[in-house]
Amino acid sequence: MPRLSRLWVAIAAATLVLSGTAHAQDDRRVVIGTPTTGAAAEVGVPILVTGLSIAPTTVAITATELTFDGGATWVTAEVLRDHDPSRVDWRYVHTPTAAGDVAVAGRVVTASGAGPTGAPVVVHVGGAAVTQPVNCATRCELGTYYKDVVDDPDREPVEVGMRFQVDRPGQLLGASLGRGAYRGPISLRLWSKSGVLLAEQPWDHPGLMAEIDFPTPVAVEPGHDYVISYYTPQGGYATSEDFFIGTLVRAPFIAPPGAGVYHYGVGGGFPTDSWHDSTYWVLPEFRG
Repeated sequence: MPRLSRLWVAIAAATLVLSGTAHAQDDRRVVIGTPTTGAAAEVGVPILVTGLSIAPTTVAITATELTFDGGATWVTAEVLRDHDPSRVDWRYVHTPTAAGDVAVAGRVVTASGAGPTGAPVVVHVGGAAVTQPVNCATRCELGTYYKDVVDDPDREPVEVGMRFQVDRPGQLLGASLGRGAYRGPISLRLWSKSGVLLAEQPWDHPGLMAEIDFPTPVAVEPGHDYVISYYTPQGGYATSEDFFIGTLVRAPFIAPPGAGVYHYGVGGGFPTDSWHDSTYWVLPEFRG
């Protein structure tokens, strides 16, 4: 699928691209998109559990329930979007309280009751992540869950972006991003944790979506913080508040709580400020 189509699915069409296995005896199922199984989490730090619930087209989903203790207790996920009554995007913020492996599983609830429990995603709380095989030989884009996108009325010069890590060595190719009302020239930038500018690429195209590669891919390593951002001289950017309200793990990317960052000023600059856990829909792209 072309990069532009993937980003449109992620932002405009609002469908998280997921995969899963249906139960032969019951077509109701929950597919967990984040975190990737094998992810690491810290005690006391919230982690974002997001995904898609599916039922037969004639059946309305009334709730998505998740368990973190093998089915002893269940919690109800927040509905983010009803594609139709039988397809629902959802999220839940889970804060681990003790170290150890946690198996996250879900089930669909309809008028007839709860469906079967799906395959679990295992999170290593207080332990090391187990790197999962992901096909990034060409490129992998940070796939995120859906949330309403706002064209921010701010028209001041500003740099907007996000902090992230990768879980394996590779190359940062650039980013895809969704834009607001301002469609003039921008500059995509990659920064180190300390604010050293690692790469920059100007972009001048009036489209709603921008697909920007740096002139030379930048080597990135696990365990290092990076910031991907773009400078817009007249604001007019796309944003969604209350988005990075927990750690978002979608291999090979890891975005911490409050990952969205910005910096005001003519010419932009290294963004470190944050606002209401916002995302600015800057999606890094990785090869490795």
